[in-house]
Amino acid sequence: MKPVGVLTWLPGGIQQPAYEQQTLLVHSMTADLEHAQACGGHAECGTCRVRLVSGTLTPMGHEEAELMRDHPGAFRSGERLGCQARPLGDAVIEVPSDEVPDLRDA
Repeated sequence: MKPVGVLTWLPGGIQQPAYEQQTLLVHSMTADLEHAQACGGHAECGTCRVRLVSGTLTPMGHEEAELMRDHPGAFRSGERLGCQARPLGDAVIEVPSDEVPDLRDA
């Protein structure tokens, strides 16, 4: 795999190569970041959400868009699901420091 850029994780500023073939959740796990996920990457719970500070990610897929549409008040501007979004180049990503509720319980 050839990197498409560099991911910078906030808080902390950890950097790692960005691979389009891997989701942000996989990237964060390989960087040993504390990143919640409760549904195994199926875009069902919303616990793995991240906020894109700068850069470009893959377009939102059907499952991710549907979860956000079903829970409009749960997502802030710029948030994406780490289990679905993939980097397309350099990106700065923030992992929420507060606990994110499982939307399957809502």
